[in-house]
Amino acid sequence: MEIRLLLSHNGTVYDVSNVVVDGIRLTHSIRMEAGSLRFSVVRDGVMQFVEGDPLQLYVDGMLRFSGWVMTKERTSAQIITVTAYDMLFYLAKNRDTYVYWDKTATEVVRMIAENAGLPVGVMTDTKWKIPQRIEEGQTLLDMIQTALTLTAQATGREYFFYDAGGRLTLRERQELIAAAALRCDGGIAEYTYRTDISKDTYNTVKLYQAGRKETEHLAWQAEQADKVQEWGRLQYYAHMPITLQEGQLKEMAEAVLREKCRVQKTLTVENINGDIYLTAGQSVYLEIQDLAEIGIAQMTLIEACTHVFQDGGHRMYLEMRVEEST
Repeated sequence: MEIRLLLSHNGTVYDVSNVVVDGIRLTHSIRMEAGSLRFSVVRDGVMQFVEGDPLQLYVDGMLRFSGWVMTKERTSAQIITVTAYDMLFYLAKNRDTYVYWDKTATEVVRMIAENAGLPVGVMTDTKWKIPQRIEEGQTLLDMIQTALTLTAQATGREYFFYDAGGRLTLRERQELIAAAALRCDGGIAEYTYRTDISKDTYNTVKLYQAGRKETEHLAWQAEQADKVQEWGRLQYYAHMPITLQEGQLKEMAEAVLREKCRVQKTLTVENINGDIYLTAGQSVYLEIQDLAEIGIAQMTLIEACTHVFQDGGHRMYLEMRVEEST
């Protein structure tokens, strides 16, 4: 496996691949977080780089990461640890105000990217149009997240937004199915299975309408009573466009309950045989026969993926979303 890590500073490009110590960690997720690259180099007095300098990671000739140096830590042993982020960092860092109507989430992404001067790549057409939206003082990334959440609630389709090698990309989940299989046959070294209702589980939904809090009113409410009794009240709260009708609000509330009224199950898998073509957002076939109370042998979504390149080897840490098979 050929690894090339290129750092650019004032027009000079340094190939720092041979001075990296303790490996390279490349992480992507579908949780609307910037992709990151973390590595350490020996300070040799030759290479020069500062915060804001661009860098690229190539694996076997394929561009796997394009971003910018954001943090540097130097020890007394003259080891410099670098963390770089991709373009989603800038979308998360900058706030603005947008008022728009009758736009798809794809059109919202294109509008924000153009205004921010960020290049776009593949943009799947989400088709469903958001009737009206006021985003006041929100981060650009939160605005995109809201547009995708509203679209998912209205259509039942899940979309992933990420930086693919220096271009903002939007894809539907079904477009990212990978022809790969992970099994406990020597490839999977360790796994951790976690169940959780504390972060993204809701059994009650309240949808409000109107643009300002002082004039908002409850537009629709739904709950799953047996789960309220079992877990206590876990309430989902959201503002909806004033133009949505009662039937649309009812459908959205029911869609939220279908998606979020469940025990969240995640599985972290360490795979000692890394596959550079796997990344967050893809679905792969996963088979672990003795997984807790269930066992699993089905297509499973990669929510977060960390590739580790070290000492000529390649391993992966995958955070998988465990869903009920259909």
